[in-house]
Amino acid sequence: MARNLIIGTAGHIDHGKTELVKALTGRDTDRLAAEKERGISIELGFAPFELSDGTVVGIVDVPGHENFVRNMMAGATGVDLALLVVAADDGVMPQTREHLAILDLLGVSRGVVAITKTDLVEEELIPLVVDEIDELLEGTRLEGSPIIPVSAVTGAGIEELKLELENAAAQVRLKDEALPARLPLDRVFTLKGIGTVATGTLWSGTLHNGQRLELLPSGLEARVRGLQVHDSEREKAGAGERVAVNIAGVSKDRVARGDVLAQPGYLRPNYMLDARVVVLKDWPRPLKRGVRVRFHHGTREVMGRVYPLESELIQPGGRQPAQLRLEGLVSCAPGDRFVLRSYSPVTTMGGGTVVDAHPGKHKLHDPAAIGEFLELESGDPARVLRVQLGRADRPVQASELAMLSSLPPGTVRDSLQAMLEDGRAAALGEGGAGKDKETRSGAPAAALYLSSDRYSELKSELLGFLGSFHREKPLSGGMDKETLRTKMMPTWDGRTADMLFERLIADGVVESDGKLVRLPGAGVSVTGRQAGLLEDIVKRIGGGGASPPSLGELTVDTGMDRKRLSELVTVAEKDGRLVRVSPDLYFSPEAVDEIERTLRAALEKGDVTVSAFRDLINTSRKYALPLLEYFDRKRLTVRVGDVRRLRA
Repeated sequence: MARNLIIGTAGHIDHGKTELVKALTGRDTDRLAAEKERGISIELGFAPFELSDGTVVGIVDVPGHENFVRNMMAGATGVDLALLVVAADDGVMPQTREHLAILDLLGVSRGVVAITKTDLVEEELIPLVVDEIDELLEGTRLEGSPIIPVSAVTGAGIEELKLELENAAAQVRLKDEALPARLPLDRVFTLKGIGTVATGTLWSGTLHNGQRLELLPSGLEARVRGLQVHDSEREKAGAGERVAVNIAGVSKDRVARGDVLAQPGYLRPNYMLDARVVVLKDWPRPLKRGVRVRFHHGTREVMGRVYPLESELIQPGGRQPAQLRLEGLVSCAPGDRFVLRSYSPVTTMGGGTVVDAHPGKHKLHDPAAIGEFLELESGDPARVLRVQLGRADRPVQASELAMLSSLPPGTVRDSLQAMLEDGRAAALGEGGAGKDKETRSGAPAAALYLSSDRYSELKSELLGFLGSFHREKPLSGGMDKETLRTKMMPTWDGRTADMLFERLIADGVVESDGKLVRLPGAGVSVTGRQAGLLEDIVKRIGGGGASPPSLGELTVDTGMDRKRLSELVTVAEKDGRLVRVSPDLYFSPEAVDEIERTLRAALEKGDVTVSAFRDLINTSRKYALPLLEYFDRKRLTVRVGDVRRLRA
């Protein structure tokens, strides 16, 4: 199995990191003229490093000067194995400490320490430097890492250092290729005849030629036109590799360091996140609620403020749930690590782990928010999905839950199936892609999910709403589905609401009649007085034959309210006693049948005009034209110019 991983250097300026990488790989990672002239690394450098089994891993050489810590973090963000460099003639220096703190905050737990420039000091001094490094590493993730004295000039210790790096590499937990692709970009440039090229360390998933990706936070669509790993053309790249991507569809001026190339739909950029924030133990003062900070995530830096959830302060060495409200969009996922640096002067003060990349706004000491935070922080799929379903304002797809939780899609499907089986979740749209189509876990294909509590709430709200409707409008056959959606579920789209209605109908909660929804057995209720009025209306319309009174005329003749009259004739239409020909005209079924027979007989002999039809049934144009349009809708007739013909 290929071990795709990144080794990252760390350490103070002028401690020989670049020379050491050259001794290990044969490659000079200082590529800029300014770097050659000044003798210091400014930008990130990269070199391939071959292990004894032929596997090639990447080395990222980071600048050591305090002015370039931002660049250092852009390189350290994808590091799996740290190569901490301490010069024998200087010992531990300020940037040594800051770089180590950054590696610790980013969760780098494997490393090797190289004591460089041993050719410049007496041999007796080396144990003193070793003791100083041991003290430095105490309490960090790199405590106990092997310490190897080396000289890039004489070659002393280089082979032993290679061996220790290989041993440490064998213990690194590799990045997950099963997750969707995510590539934070640390360099962007153009090549003549090729176009836009971006580089970075592939955090998860795989990339292949022709793959469509999303550029975040802009949301632009991009396509992989070519791939390189360690200067070699590749058809595919895996998580943990240094990758150069030739991007089609996006010009260089639309791409920048800090952007992310990701599988479409995997990440949703946001200005806010919840995280477990850590303040370094040697930070000189507490972190105050609302303090302005520099937030470093992946290769991106944005300004923001920190709002602890449990108290006004986070003491040095403290850890607390907090909300970060940022001034720029970031593309985070739960479990991501980040670094916090002070606004001014710029120094590393702490960092943390993202727990929720899409939270609501919280207040201090909010027990519900803290409770949800702890559930999400547990990482238990069932607990995480229960929180995400519980606070969703609408049913969601499994793919959206995977994005919100950063859980693998397969884990989400399996957890949802378990929640369906034990009654903690409900599914809508089991027939969304055909009732016989299911995922491998058994969950319905194309289903939407909501918590069982929310489904119960919706049922209760709907029953109450329809109950009130039936009491107020006993003559109605039900409430229009779209009207019900806009009143009860205004943020839902029509298809999602229909899926809920389908589930409620299947559960026997409601009945449906076309576009109408009603309580089971509610139907139309006509009182004794209303029954008498309705009987009178039906007789009046039936007695009119081919020229019945319109609703407007009936309103005048009976003195009834127009709305109430419309409700009554709708009842008669539903039970088959009247036929609606136009909004204002109803006929008896007998009259319509007789008119249809007369029209059909005439049409069998030839075309019929409106005036001819009017004379045939002995009525006026007021009735003849709506009747012909009614027969058009019934597909008995077809209009051709000014005449009607029998429809074939």
